[in-house]
Amino acid sequence: MQTQHWAAGFFTLGVMLAPMAIAQNEIHHGPDIPADGRGNLIRQLPPRGQSSTSVVTGNGISYHNGPVMENGVNIYYIWYGDWTQDSTANTILTNFANAIGGSPYFNINTTYGDTVANVPNTVHYIKSATDLGSLGTSLSDANIWTIVSNAISGGLGADPNGMYFVLTAPGVAETSGFLTQYCGWHTYNFYGNTPIKYSFVGNPAANLGACSIQSTGPNGDVEADAMASVIAHELEESATDPQLNAWYDSTGAENADKCAWTFGTTYKASNGSLANMNLGGHDYLIQQNWVNAGGGSCALSYAASTTPDFTLSVSPSSQTVIAGVSTGPYSVTATGSNGWTGPISYSVSGLPTGASYSVSSGSQITITTTSNLTPAGTYNFTITGTSGTLIHTTTATLVVTVPTFNISISPGSQSVKRPGSTSFTVTLSATTSYTGTVNLSCTGPTGITCTPTPTSITIPGSVSSSTVNVTVAAQAKKGGNTITVTGKDANTTKTATAQVRVN
Repeated sequence: MQTQHWAAGFFTLGVMLAPMAIAQNEIHHGPDIPADGRGNLIRQLPPRGQSSTSVVTGNGISYHNGPVMENGVNIYYIWYGDWTQDSTANTILTNFANAIGGSPYFNINTTYGDTVANVPNTVHYIKSATDLGSLGTSLSDANIWTIVSNAISGGLGADPNGMYFVLTAPGVAETSGFLTQYCGWHTYNFYGNTPIKYSFVGNPAANLGACSIQSTGPNGDVEADAMASVIAHELEESATDPQLNAWYDSTGAENADKCAWTFGTTYKASNGSLANMNLGGHDYLIQQNWVNAGGGSCALSYAASTTPDFTLSVSPSSQTVIAGVSTGPYSVTATGSNGWTGPISYSVSGLPTGASYSVSSGSQITITTTSNLTPAGTYNFTITGTSGTLIHTTTATLVVTVPTFNISISPGSQSVKRPGSTSFTVTLSATTSYTGTVNLSCTGPTGITCTPTPTSITIPGSVSSSTVNVTVAAQAKKGGNTITVTGKDANTTKTATAQVRVN
């Protein structure tokens, strides 16, 4: 596991107080302060986006050369702890994840980009996992990554376009400052070679005033309603600053930090609580986000571009093949906006040695691997779609396995009185789809000879083992002596050893 990296602009919150008239005239000199991963915006401070002195130049937020999530965001929820204590949260928060993509609110993030493309207004809720509390009810920051990595290996999969939310149930503490310094945070780490964006968002039942501005939520579950605003905050920060080095201002504040605890124009939901947007048929009270245009401002929406454009997605996102075999098709889907019609030409980069691609039916991509050339491994590759001057990408994964054989010897040790003889059994096993002939040989130290019978084994076949006859001469050295059995096919050499103890 590689070193953990904290991303900028955690949704840092203190006690539940209205913004107070302190630190009104923050002035920042010198170079931008790097994002510290926790942010430093507590409830008592005015939102940075509302203080004209905190906007240094341009739109009040700067690009620091890192990537944005230019392929859109795939949401994964990890429900941690005993959620029977808040049984309506799943419906409320899952609806939010399903509905935020394509909304005028998330469209604010399209004003942020990197050297390749802007963040698209594309968010997909993929699936969720449940962890009933494998690490207890008092979690550290490191525990959150463990929960994420366990969920990835347990079935969620490693998605480079994913955002993994650890949602903790009532009664679960996060010991670095939940409910005293923050309501949630986001960061990233590596799972193998895949950068994983993830977030902690806790249920604030233990101190509701720290994370909600009202005692009744628009969906009747004030804790889940408060969590929805925190999820929105961490989602938009991850989309625009996923690896700590893209978009933040001179204080280290990311886009959502600049508008924390501001809600714009509100209305009354059916139960009398405040709301400011309806997503998927549900009312929500969601903090504003910073628009990186027109000088910069906090807003609840951003007018969609009128320029024809498209985004790309691919299914399946990952396939596993044996070296020498072709995958099934990766189906690429182009979603147009503002009247875009195409066509698109596709190319693929980042494939392993010995692998090639072909495009059929316009958008069906098949990867062909080569036996003896394509090494085993997990490879993330890039699909590029070009339509006139528009260029967009999406990523997919290829997992290559190489059929091989394994060799073992038993028993591990035999005792022999010199001169004398003994024997061992060598067994060959094979991985799926392996075929080949394995030639066997044996070597030993001076005074010890060993001979396999038979000397070759074909897989698949009726024989999977060979008897190694060992002869110990009078001049053999007393004590432990190692014999080595070697199995070799056309591509691979493997060995197994055993001890001959001479008395």
